Amino acid sequence: MNIKSLLLGSAAALAVVSGAQAADAIVAAEPEPMEYVRVCDAFGTGYFYIPGTETCLKVGGRVRFDVQAANSYSPNSDTGWRTKSRAELYMDSASDTEYGALKTKIVARWDFDGDYNDGTHTTTKLMAANITLAGFLVGLADSQFTNFTGNAGDVANDDVVSFGQFEVNQISYIYKGDSGFSAVVSVQDDSKDGDEYMVDLVGGLGYKAGNFQFRVVGGYDESAEESAIKARVDGTFGDFSAFVMGGWNSDGDVVHTFAPAGGGSLTGIGWGDWALWAGAGYQVSDSLDLNMQIAYTDSETFAAAANVKWNPVPGLIIQPEVTYTNWDSIDEDQWNGMVRFQRSF
Repeated sequence: MNIKSLLLGSAAALAVVSGAQAADAIVAAEPEPMEYVRVCDAFGTGYFYIPGTETCLKVGGRVRFDVQAANSYSPNSDTGWRTKSRAELYMDSASDTEYGALKTKIVARWDFDGDYNDGTHTTTKLMAANITLAGFLVGLADSQFTNFTGNAGDVANDDVVSFGQFEVNQISYIYKGDSGFSAVVSVQDDSKDGDEYMVDLVGGLGYKAGNFQFRVVGGYDESAEESAIKARVDGTFGDFSAFVMGGWNSDGDVVHTFAPAGGGSLTGIGWGDWALWAGAGYQVSDSLDLNMQIAYTDSETFAAAANVKWNPVPGLIIQPEVTYTNWDSIDEDQWNGMVRFQRSF
């Protein structure tokens, strides 16, 4: 009995010791606190905080598909259907500093042309890469000669008569006052003459009061030693909006950065001494808009466009459009019908 009791006691003691050692070996580590993505509403909708930082990030983009019967920018182009697909990605960052919001913008674009010299063609383009702080902008963006007055009408083919330069490296200062006053000064790359230190210059003033807005901007092309001025008036009256814009070229015989040839330079015909644009839009309902635009130049180029923009569901646009272009100086014209499908996010 004594031996049996001793054996049983020893076994019980070993079991207790083994259990204690096993318990000591399995020690769960304390879980690290999980940081969820937080909404950042200080800079508008769509921003969120990058985890572990006080920088806000916004990601977006759009996908577009166009089917066209011809090319609004080129005569004798009605030789078959033209298709194009486009993808764009946008990335914006913003954070608070003692000088105001520090922001960056990146826009990248990919185009696939389904009918390019009897084949297909893909292009990749950086549309914007800039930094802004306290009203200053440095980097790649649309020329302030174009950006300050805005694009022409709300139509797809709005720059058959081109209204200015787009992507360019620049250093700009943009002022937007609470009283409706705005101004811009800009120096930008003279891309046509990269061997010199001189730059192109842009300056503009604007004022908005009630339903009306007025803007004027001028640009000096250093290589061409010529300049151009644009002035624009916009008005909004309930569901109806309209604009008139005019441009003047310092030398009608010269095509330059700020008085360019028709969009894409497919015809090589510039403004001449002046150019005019006018357009109107009407919001029929929350999901249906009507838009039209006309343009005419001293060089006798006439362009007209009209469309219907339908938003069947949020984020999706279906846009049929008809355009007509007449180049009287070369006795040519071109009709074009197209449909655009666009998803923005």
